[in-house]
Amino acid sequence: MTTRSRRIAGALAAVLLTTSLAACGGDDAPAAASADGLTTVRLASSPLGHLAPIYLAQERGIFAKHGLKVEVDTETSDLTSVPAVLAGKVDFATGDLTTLIVARSKGLDVKAVVPASASTGKEGADYGALVVKGDSGITSAKQLEGKTISVNILTNIAAAAAREAVRADGGDPTKVKLVEIPFPQAPAAVSTGRVDGAWVVEPFLSAAKAQGAVPVGWGFTDLAPDLTVSAWYAAGSYTSKNAKTVTAFRDAVREAYAYAREHEDEVRAKIPTFTEIKPEVAAKITLTGLRDEVSRQAAEKLAGYAQRDGLITSTPDLDELILK
Repeated sequence: MTTRSRRIAGALAAVLLTTSLAACGGDDAPAAASADGLTTVRLASSPLGHLAPIYLAQERGIFAKHGLKVEVDTETSDLTSVPAVLAGKVDFATGDLTTLIVARSKGLDVKAVVPASASTGKEGADYGALVVKGDSGITSAKQLEGKTISVNILTNIAAAAAREAVRADGGDPTKVKLVEIPFPQAPAAVSTGRVDGAWVVEPFLSAAKAQGAVPVGWGFTDLAPDLTVSAWYAAGSYTSKNAKTVTAFRDAVREAYAYAREHEDEVRAKIPTFTEIKPEVAAKITLTGLRDEVSRQAAEKLAGYAQRDGLITSTPDLDELILK
C-alpha cells in the first residue's frame, strides 16, 4: 500500500471506528405509527439537489399514500451519517456508494435501499465533471498526468471518478496527485491555479464554468453507464425488523422520482428553498439522474477501485450491501 493509501485508509478507519462504537448502542426498535396512522421515518442527508423529489413527495402526499411521514435532518453530513444510522438516530441516510462499500468491508451493517443520486448517463451532460482552467492549455484528461486534481473527499466516489476520467482518456491515473478541497472552494482553486484540475458536481460545476473552467472528463459515465453515485441506506438490522416500512419507503421514493422526471420545473423551483443555490442558478444546472435501482455493475467496479487503491483488502458481499 502506498503512503497516500495508508493515509486515506487511516483517516477512514478513524471514522469507521467511531461508527463501530456508535453501532454498539443502536436502537433497532420497529418503526411505530403516529396518531395520524402514518409511520414517521427519519432521514439524514446533506442539503443537495437530490432532496428536491423527497420534499415534493412529502408535499404532494406521495409518502402519505404509502403510509409514511418523513422528517429530514440536513445537519448530519453524508460522511458522518453512518454512525447515526447504525446507532438508530436516523432510519435512512444518503451515502456515496464507495463509502458504503468500504463500510461493509469493515463489517458494518449497512444496506443500500434505493439510489439517492445517479449519473445522467450522458457524457457532456452530466452533473459531475473533471474541469480545468480555460486558458491552462490542458485540453484532455490524459494531460493531467503528473498534475494535481482536487476532490471533495479522498475516500469517496469523487476520487474514483476523477481517476477514471484520466484512465478513460488513455492516461495513467496513478500519476495523478489527488488533494482534498471541499466542493464550494474548488472553482476558485482551479481559477487561481492552486490545482490543475478539479472534480466537481452541481452547482459547483456551473460555478466553475462561470469562472472560466472547462470540462475535460466525465468520470461518472466512465465508471458505469448506469452509475449509482449515492444511495439511501439503512442499517441491515433495521431493514430486517421493519421490512414493510423499508418497502414502503423505497416504493414512495421511486414514485417521487417518477413525479420529478415529469415535473422538472418543480424540482428546480424547490432546490433554492432548502439550499443556498439561487433560483437563477437552479434553473440552469444539470440535475442528478433519478434511477430506481442501485447499480450492481457500478458497485462491482467501485469495489475493484477501492481494493486497488488500498481502501479495502477484499470485496465485500455486494448481495449483503444492496437490498433486493
